[in-house]
Amino acid sequence: MLQGVLDWVYPPKCGLCARLGKDAVCDICHKEFLPLDETPHQREGALSEVSSLFKYEARAAQAVRRLKYSRITSLIYPLASMMREGYDRQGLDDYDLILPIPIHWRRKAWRGFNQAEALASALPKDKLRVDLLTRIKHTTPQVQLNREQRAQNLVGAFRADPAVAGKAILLIDDVCTSGHTAEQCALALLEQKAYQVGLLSLTGES
Repeated sequence: MLQGVLDWVYPPKCGLCARLGKDAVCDICHKEFLPLDETPHQREGALSEVSSLFKYEARAAQAVRRLKYSRITSLIYPLASMMREGYDRQGLDDYDLILPIPIHWRRKAWRGFNQAEALASALPKDKLRVDLLTRIKHTTPQVQLNREQRAQNLVGAFRADPAVAGKAILLIDDVCTSGHTAEQCALALLEQKAYQVGLLSLTGES
């Protein structure tokens, strides 16, 4: 009965277009998520492969911004479900551990959650770890920097636990554009003898 009263006072609506309805991402908005070729792209460097599910534009980019900056937490369930579907389609179960890319504790306290952890919440619980990779350096948000500044901004920002030694690690993030954040995470993991590191992001560049 209480839920019925709350739904009457605050009717459920789409977190993107505000259309009334029970789904946090309505069917119309969902169709405006522009898919990318999900085949993992091989890379040179610490990060061995990268795969993004949707282009970082249109409704997918809006969803990332609404979740991260406006704290529209109703988006967590549908976006996490999309991540799980992508994980299953790509057969990523060969990875030993799944690590959401961490944010600094000060930013997490201000935001209230880590968006990468939220997006990973539907992935296999027996592989999901949030304690093996830590952000130890508070940095300027990457979105405010140019490409050269981004490359330097995150150097030394992450620390990995020795427990990752010999493990294949799948990083999870909301968006991958330059890839500098994931690359620095991968470097920290490889320093602790991780076997290999890949990335699955909700959105990315085409």
